[in-house]
This record gives sequence, structure tokens and C-alpha cells, in this order.
Amino acid sequence: MAKKVLVTGCSGYLGELLVRNLLAHPLVQKVVAVDLKPPKVPARHKFKHCAADIRDEFLLRSIIEEESVDTIFHLAFMEADPSRAVLSHAMNVGGTLTVFDAANRSAAVNKLVITSSTWAYGARRGNPVPLRESDRLRATDWPYGLHKRLVEEELAKSLAHCRKGLNVAVLRLATVVGGSERPKGPVRLFCEAPFGVSVMLRGGEMQFLSEADFCRTMNRAMEEPSFSGTYNVAPDGWTTVAALCRRLGKTRIPLPYSFLWLYFFLSNTPRRKDSVSEELADILAFPVVVSNEKIKKALGLVFEKDSEAAFLECAAACGWKPPAPAPLAQGPHGK
Repeated sequence: MAKKVLVTGCSGYLGELLVRNLLAHPLVQKVVAVDLKPPKVPARHKFKHCAADIRDEFLLRSIIEEESVDTIFHLAFMEADPSRAVLSHAMNVGGTLTVFDAANRSAAVNKLVITSSTWAYGARRGNPVPLRESDRLRATDWPYGLHKRLVEEELAKSLAHCRKGLNVAVLRLATVVGGSERPKGPVRLFCEAPFGVSVMLRGGEMQFLSEADFCRTMNRAMEEPSFSGTYNVAPDGWTTVAALCRRLGKTRIPLPYSFLWLYFFLSNTPRRKDSVSEELADILAFPVVVSNEKIKKALGLVFEKDSEAAFLECAAACGWKPPAPAPLAQGPHGK
């Protein structure tokens, strides 16, 4: 059955990636992209950009009804900058609830997919490895993870009033990486760093979801008629800081947690947009890695790239080249 899809946050990294993916999908008849800025995609007859603020429910409902939208992907998210705490909270939490209300009051909409993040679990001491959907969301300090947690908590209250016929899915995405990654993305920053750091006596486990696996997951979420619920979206297994440093030919320096935390805290200044916050020490010490068994079973998914492969693919797109192999030792006669 042909789909008419609305995507919020279409000018962001994931939003633009999803729009391009949907425009190539054979079941998608039309893509309506909602954002204040248009995505950088080639003009297509089945593409339309609508400049709108997602907090304007009346305008959202008008667009949904005018375009006969049946599926909504909500990806809009404002950087949770502490200097704009009120605005970012209104956009991220309030905006999500507005999108839900608009979908809930539009009878033609039968699917709403909302992107959350595995960082909503929080990099907290005692995290099980791996985390499952039944584990509590504990993000408190890092604004990005905190806002994702608050979005889910407030949405859960609204879902009690969800109309019959509207399937709502919340996807907790691992960090998505790939060739479309923008400046200051995690892989670019890692590649540009002169060396890697880790917390002493900690594994530094990490997960990275490839762009192709992200798109494949979103396609299946759209295609499966009754798909709903909350799901982790991550590849099988995980990688570590040590493994990535080996593959990139970087020196890894293990440091005590307290030293790293203090260093990141002192170096984090509002005057530097590229500064790293002290939460990175928590991320390195208390890993956030998740199980993907639930979504694989629900959608029959097979994740094609593991975390290391996804990371290295992105690194190659950023210009990284594998270190040259060391020359073989030769004997006195050149053998």
C-alpha cells in the first residue's frame, strides 16, 4: 500500500538521511518534510518541504490533512544547550507531545515513529551490559540524554489517551555514523584527536549504528502495519576504545576516572564550541550498550554492520586511511 510520509527535523543529520532513503523507497508515494529549513535533497516530484515549527499543532494538523499523511517520523530535536534550556525543553519535550497530539487527532495517521536514544538510559554506575528495554532510564546530567529521557516519560503519560488505530513506536537509537556525518560528529572528532583516552581498568564499550542499518530499520518500522512499542536499535555486540585505537593506529592512554572527569570539567567552557563536557568521563567509565533482540524479533531485522565496521566506514569517509603495514624483517641476504 502506498505511503504518504511526514518527517519532522528534516534538515538535521538523521532527518535528511531518512528523507533521502524514503524518496527511494518503492512504497512511498510522497514525502512531506517539516522543518524551518529544507533538507539538502534533489528536487523530486514526490517531495514537499513545509516550513513549520513543530510546536504549532494547528499548522501541523493542517499539513497532515492537506497532504493526506498516514505515517509520521518524528526526528526533530534541538541541541540541549544549557544556555537555552527553556527553549530546548519546549522544543524537544513540548514539540514531541504536540506531534503526538496532532497525529492522535488526525484519523488518517496510522503510524507514528519517534526517535529516542540509547543515551536516555544514562551513563550510570551499575549499568547492566547489555541494557534492555525493561531497564530504567537514568540519564540526569548530559542534556542530550536527559531530554531524551524526559521526552519518553512525558510521552508515556500521553499514550494512555492514544486512539485506536494509531500505532506509536519509540526507537532508542545507538549513535548513528556513516558517510553523511557532519563536522564535529563523534567519528570525525575521534579521527582528529592525536590519541585516544580511556578510563583505567574499564573496557570503554561503545555501540555505533551504520547509516544503512538505520535506514533499513526505519523502512521496516514503516512497512510493518501493527508495529508499536519501545525498542533498542543497535547492532549486534559492541566495540571498545582499545579496539578502535588499534584499528586507527592511535596510542591509547588509560587514565583514572577522577582525573579524566576533572580534566573534561576544567576544559569545558561555553567560549569553545568544540570543548568536551565532563560527561564523557562517565560515558567511558559506565558504558551504555544495549540488546537488540526485541526489535530483531519484531521486525525480522538483520543488522549488517557491527559497531567497529560502522565506525571504520565512517572514518574512511572522513578521510582516514588504514596505517601501512610494518615491513617484514629481512635476513642478512635480503630474505
